[in-house]
Amino acid sequence: MKILIIGNGIAGQTVAEEIRKNNSDYEINIITKEPYLYYSRIFLPSYLIGEKSLDKLILHSIEWYKNRNISVELNKQIDQIDRVNKKLHVLEDDNWINYDKLVIASGSNARILHFGNPNLKGVFSLRNVADADTIRNYINKNNVKDVLVIGGGLLGIEIGFNLRDLQLNVTICEIAPYLLPRQLDRGTSKLLQKYLESKNLEILCDVAVEKILGDKRVTGIKLKNGMERKFDMIIQQMGIIPEISLAQKSDIQAEKGIIVNEYMQTNDPDIYAVGDCIQFNGRIWGIIPASREQSKLAAKHILKLNPEKYQGTFWNTRLKIAGINLTCLGSPEEEDKEETKLIESVDEEKFLCRKVRIEDNQIKSAILLGPGKDNFFVKNLGKEVDFDEVKKKVYE
Repeated sequence: MKILIIGNGIAGQTVAEEIRKNNSDYEINIITKEPYLYYSRIFLPSYLIGEKSLDKLILHSIEWYKNRNISVELNKQIDQIDRVNKKLHVLEDDNWINYDKLVIASGSNARILHFGNPNLKGVFSLRNVADADTIRNYINKNNVKDVLVIGGGLLGIEIGFNLRDLQLNVTICEIAPYLLPRQLDRGTSKLLQKYLESKNLEILCDVAVEKILGDKRVTGIKLKNGMERKFDMIIQQMGIIPEISLAQKSDIQAEKGIIVNEYMQTNDPDIYAVGDCIQFNGRIWGIIPASREQSKLAAKHILKLNPEKYQGTFWNTRLKIAGINLTCLGSPEEEDKEETKLIESVDEEKFLCRKVRIEDNQIKSAILLGPGKDNFFVKNLGKEVDFDEVKKKVYE
């Protein structure tokens, strides 16, 4: 069997690894428009400021792929899928490649808004190595001093935090009432904001940009409240738009994302889609844990290993953001239900916050900011637990 995978991000890579782990015979080909082998996008902010080199970003060498008999073609763009004859057209080579099973892991693009002034120099987003190189060059050549990051999500915060190391004045602007509303409750978010401000980041929440100012290049912004601010550069990190153009041209059903069933199959049963590009039950996921789970499930279904049906991914974030540990499990939005028991420990001086929500004797969500172990909560998310044991772990 010949399996083609479009895209070499976390989703495409996981599909290839999972298939090869369970089958040594199938032919696996990864085709990507990226010029680099699979690399960690999480560390792009560190690469942007020169803290990490490109070779430290790349996670697998070409020998790694050769040893596992996985073919990788870089700098190749697929512009057509012939579903009837089961083949792909490679734009650069003008040739067709046959497949038995196809996995679309095309990822997503940054959500970019012009704010009434398109084509200005100095407006960027950070999605890949090329973006990072472009931003760094602009900073160096244009004497940039004041930077605005539009979007106070995980990547927006991390970019802002790293840019301080270039001796830049950084402001993060978030339209929501507080930072990370999908991961944090208001109280924990305000504590995170206090931590970020202690690191010389300016945080503006509950404000919206009306217009980017400038003639040929950025000179500042005007907010919807009428305030104007001067900035030399703007980085937009306002979420993602799934890359669905190839699917649309190929009569593969798509709305916001490529529509898949519980086994990650599209309306063509021999074509799967996984990762940031997909839509399942009307929802876009766009998080690494979901990409991994979807990709492993698709691989097992291709291999006829009878995987469990996909039901969505528990929100699960475990990382160090702006130098502080953050673990978010489940959703924080139901903490006000009467039947919910909330255990919390907060120390504002240490920027420590540990909140665990228990319902029907099960851990429904947990927010852990600052020092402390999180393994117990990760392991027991959604499981029945002893209330006193959870309380002990929260206060450890």
